[in-house]
Amino acid sequence: MNNLANEIYQAIVKHTAWKKRLHQVIETGKKTQDIDVEHCELGKWLKEHAALLSSHRHYSSIVDLHNKLHKEADQIVNLASRGRTTEAKMAIEYGSEFEHLSQNLVRNIIAWHDVVTKK
Repeated sequence: MNNLANEIYQAIVKHTAWKKRLHQVIETGKKTQDIDVEHCELGKWLKEHAALLSSHRHYSSIVDLHNKLHKEADQIVNLASRGRTTEAKMAIEYGSEFEHLSQNLVRNIIAWHDVVTKK
């Protein structure tokens, strides 16, 4: 696997770890810095390597989906931090806007990975 393909694969791993931390924040109601878009490992990677990555056709849709996902997550964290845990949990369940964005993000990352590995 080439280096970019490996980095794209790691993006999926990072996204999964981030979602796990988000679930922990909802359970505890305590916001941690590492779920913010500025501290997200996937977001950092997309931003730090924008000059190289932006030439790929999947890049802009991934950045857009990633930003929308974090905006949705911020609203969910705000619910949890105000003690509205049940609503926060419902907002990340299957069928929610958050989950829809998350699945689209992963599908786009996988599609990008498939393009890169076929080159």
